[in-house]
Amino acid sequence: MAKSLQCVIVTPEKAILDETAEMIILPMIDGELGIQVGRSALVGRLGKGELRLNQNGTTKKLIIDGGFAQVRNNVVTVLTSKVLS
Repeated sequence: MAKSLQCVIVTPEKAILDETAEMIILPMIDGELGIQVGRSALVGRLGKGELRLNQNGTTKKLIIDGGFAQVRNNVVTVLTSKVLS
């Protein structure tokens, strides 16, 4: 079984991020959603807010402007119109 998640963030202009993390917290339209290794498949609508990646004891924070997220086979794909770091 995988020990980490792969997080891919894509905007219409380019791929913004392709990194691993132990946990990813997504800003969904109805609240935050924490994703860990082994999470069941899911597609959901993102709200505006802070996306957090927990990596080796540190937290990377990105502000996203809504969009959609897909979780499948320990890969979290985020499609959003804009990302601010």
